[in-house]
Amino acid sequence: MKQGLSLIMGMVLLATVSQAGNYSLHPEKVSYKENFRGQYHFSPASEWMNDINALMYQDGKYHMIYQWGKRIRHGGYATSKDLIYWTDEGVALIPQDTFLPKETANVSGSQVYSGSGVVVKGDVAEKITGSKKEAMVAIYTGTKSGTCLAWSNDGGKNWHDFKANPVCNPTRGADPRDPHVFWYEPTKTWINAIYEHGTTFYGSKDLINWEKLSNIKFGFECPDIYEIPLDGDKRNMKWILQDANGSYLVGQFNGKEFITEQDRLVMDVGNDFYAAQTFFRPNLPTKDLLQIAWNDHWNGGVGEKGWERNATFPVTVGLVTYEGKMRITRTPINGIKKLYEGKAKKLKKETIKAGENILSAIKSKAFDMTVVFDLNETDATSIDFQIAQVQFKYDIANSQMCVGLRKGKGKDLTLKPDKKGLLKIRMLVDWAQLEVFSAGGVFSASYQLGFKPDDSTVGLSATGGDVKLVSLDLNNVGSIWKK
Repeated sequence: MKQGLSLIMGMVLLATVSQAGNYSLHPEKVSYKENFRGQYHFSPASEWMNDINALMYQDGKYHMIYQWGKRIRHGGYATSKDLIYWTDEGVALIPQDTFLPKETANVSGSQVYSGSGVVVKGDVAEKITGSKKEAMVAIYTGTKSGTCLAWSNDGGKNWHDFKANPVCNPTRGADPRDPHVFWYEPTKTWINAIYEHGTTFYGSKDLINWEKLSNIKFGFECPDIYEIPLDGDKRNMKWILQDANGSYLVGQFNGKEFITEQDRLVMDVGNDFYAAQTFFRPNLPTKDLLQIAWNDHWNGGVGEKGWERNATFPVTVGLVTYEGKMRITRTPINGIKKLYEGKAKKLKKETIKAGENILSAIKSKAFDMTVVFDLNETDATSIDFQIAQVQFKYDIANSQMCVGLRKGKGKDLTLKPDKKGLLKIRMLVDWAQLEVFSAGGVFSASYQLGFKPDDSTVGLSATGGDVKLVSLDLNNVGSIWKK
């Protein structure tokens, strides 16, 4: 096994495959203007991406490792200085069964399955890297091996295999899998929450030697766990345990076990939200809890060519009391304003008449729109939206936002106006992506949709009667792909 090989930097693999299975390197052919390529949602230059695996901050950069490669999962890698503009750094973690040149393999395992990332220094770093210098450590499932470590102490330029892999959960296949590791300050212990008969917790002082702590019968794949104040009150801290589907529990974690305080809920009710992860927090430059998810749920794609799938736009995560329950909120980061282009479209105190498209003069394929409606006296049955050829609506009578939502188990599709009868909806629209937020972020719904590439239609109307529009603010969003 070769250690310390440089990741494939400045090169991208286009999915141009011959009958012999050869891949060609053609970085100059990636335009980032391909049909369905999100202009402000990260996607790999080429090939397949799925689960978000490791989100870290070091040396003034945000680092993201994600599953890459359709036939064999690798660790794709991207960096950003602001969570808005991303640089595709190539492939960081290359497993033993790679379809890249065999000599590039640099980590343990047949494939690189999902995991997480932490930043360490001092004695812990020395045990893993041989130096006390600060290092990033990716913890992942190496299939046919177990829970493995890979590390970099040069800012991600080179990634190395830990010599004593696996450190935990040895396996001949891929189970258990998806370790999420975090630092638990009260006991000065690293905790590993892994998908194993639900979620199993392990503890370690050095990321190498692990002890089983407890198990909870909750979760399917890619766990994440974090502490957050309820309603902004730091004297009332709660722990969240979530899984790949966005299902979550609210409760307490005492360093050994998770104690649930309310029934399971779901943080995103869209069809295409999966494997969300939050950034390793101890060294983040912000106190915000930052999250990115995979913008897909095995939906078959929308016809992308040259690459497949993308990430959701980064959000901050909160926890509020809403209708008697503790509910997660998801709010797009403010950095999106850096991408606003041209003059915003603003409307105030207008009446949307039945069948009238008040945005008929607007043409856009990528925008951020916030609308507020007064539903106190309306006789309309629905508020109707259109993006390109895709039509969807807010069902006023049933208080539901309907965007082809599947009524999956445990998904609450209800979206009610506030106590004043006002309904505020925010939409992030991209070339094939739609993210909807409402109720202060309690309502979140993520989609990958096949908007017609040559159609920039935007529509907002009503059916069955008139609706009062309190305000509308629409900003065109530019591209993060600066070449």
